[in-house]
Amino acid sequence: MPDLTWSRIDHPSEAVKAGQRIKAEVIVAETRSGQVTLSLKALQEDPLIRFSDQVGRVVTGRITKIIPFGVFVRLAPEVEGLLHISELTDEPFDTPAQLVREGELIAVVVAEVDLQRHWVRLCAPGGACR
Repeated sequence: MPDLTWSRIDHPSEAVKAGQRIKAEVIVAETRSGQVTLSLKALQEDPLIRFSDQVGRVVTGRITKIIPFGVFVRLAPEVEGLLHISELTDEPFDTPAQLVREGELIAVVVAEVDLQRHWVRLCAPGGACR
């Protein structure tokens, strides 16, 4: 699944359909087992390359997923970043779902774009990034 698309997906059917013709890059060809590993996203530009100049800027994005240690925010097509739970508030709470909801728009600061690990770290505007 990680080589299907740059977007976060929950199931391969979100990127391709059975019987669909595709163009992909061969990543590994195992002649003994007859298995071939393909990558669709290897033929596409990494969307973080275009987004990496946003570091330090305040951007608005939609919360796409709430997890125990923070929230994922969609910043641009195929670009999501993580806002850690510690950035949401200084007040005590049990879960990020007490403070925000999926689908909600939120302003964040792009703290870091890591092209090697392919992730974006976010901070709260006006706060010190922890």
